[in-house]
Amino acid sequence: MVLADMIDTWLFTALILGVLSLCVVLRGIPARSRDDRLVAGTVAVILVSMAVLALSIASGMLILLDVVILSGICCFGVMIWTGKLRGADHS
Repeated sequence: MVLADMIDTWLFTALILGVLSLCVVLRGIPARSRDDRLVAGTVAVILVSMAVLALSIASGMLILLDVVILSGICCFGVMIWTGKLRGADHS
């Protein structure tokens, strides 16, 4: 019965990715450059998407996967739109 006492690997992965995304958001808030905040937001969206993916695998709920795909597409669209606004560095 040792396996019953172990922490589920997927839940642990989701927890770690969630903590990492929170750290990225907290690090991106005081950033002076708009580009730094854009990169931090993009990394946070990626980490949250990976955390929800791991959570959907752990729980077996495929609806979470659909929700994270749609919200990820919307968040990346907002990031692209924000990057094209005036004041952003065009390279």
